[in-house]
Amino acid sequence: MRTAFLGLSLALAALPSCGNAQSQGALISDLKLLASQENAEAIYHLGMAFHTGSGVKKDREKALEYFRKATDLGDPLAAYKLGCYYDGQGYGLVDDDLDLALQHKMVAAEAGYALAQQDVASLLARRGDFESAVVWLERAVDQGWTDAIATYASIHNGAEGVTKDPVKVAAYFRIFISRTDGSANQRRWLKEFEQGLTDEELQATKLIVQSFEPTPSGLTLKALAGQRSAELLVTKRTKT
Repeated sequence: MRTAFLGLSLALAALPSCGNAQSQGALISDLKLLASQENAEAIYHLGMAFHTGSGVKKDREKALEYFRKATDLGDPLAAYKLGCYYDGQGYGLVDDDLDLALQHKMVAAEAGYALAQQDVASLLARRGDFESAVVWLERAVDQGWTDAIATYASIHNGAEGVTKDPVKVAAYFRIFISRTDGSANQRRWLKEFEQGLTDEELQATKLIVQSFEPTPSGLTLKALAGQRSAELLVTKRTKT
């Protein structure tokens, strides 16, 4: 994970510092220029700008249009956002449709976006496909996605379609706590839970925790970078 984050840090270091960061207006103009050239990523970033109201007046209808176009052009993060609109976040612009939500989020999940992988797991579980749901959840866990780690620990303490596994409960809840500075209540719960484990189970738990080395994908890092990814895109394109 350190290597992946280092790569992102080096890439972003080439951008202007906060004090000289590209203005919102200039960034939007540059993105529109790239969008006019059918640049899918630029169109996605414009969708995010209108979705959040960053540098432009918030306009969810226009955001949806951009997300649709970028999805058609093959941008996986746009496909994820389009899936969100069909997954109860449509603001009245589209009807909820879990099949379409899964279809679009699956594009991003297969491309490596950890949040999409977690969402796909949830959608599959809602359809009763628990085996596939766990597979996708594990992919998000492997990237170190915090909510996925917490969910993974929880389902092994008792969830439909999942065999109970106290070692995984303890190991992944400990990993979750270590990555989130868990609360006193969470730490107390884990301590009490571990008191019920055998020595062999405690050793197995320790091995999982020690060997856990999450590796976020490039797409996950790009999504987490947000506007900085848009700035990096513009910087790269203007240099070519």
